[in-house]
Amino acid sequence: MAIENLSSPNFALRSIKAYEQAQKGGATEGFEKAGSSDKTGKSRDGFANMLTDAMKEVDSLQKDADHKIEGMVLGKGVQTHEAMIALEKADIAFKLMNNIRMRITRAYEEVMRTQV
Repeated sequence: MAIENLSSPNFALRSIKAYEQAQKGGATEGFEKAGSSDKTGKSRDGFANMLTDAMKEVDSLQKDADHKIEGMVLGKGVQTHEAMIALEKADIAFKLMNNIRMRITRAYEEVMRTQV
């Protein structure tokens, strides 16, 4: 399963729908179990690799926004709207990644509180 671009508008919608389905106990359509094997028997990327790739994508969006703002300020032909769009994409991706981090932390803490 390939990682979808975090700046895609459909990514957030599908993530929200999948989360709602998971809360209701339903299957998460389009999301496969992390670390599972495909039909050829080869192991796909695990959860840690998926998070690492997503963080790299967020970092890339932030660097792109920085370059566009720098280009706009220095008069290198970057339009204001291009810089603002890049900045908003980076901001949304960062907020999404931060939300994911907080949810993972809460889930870990809940598992650690579980009585055995």
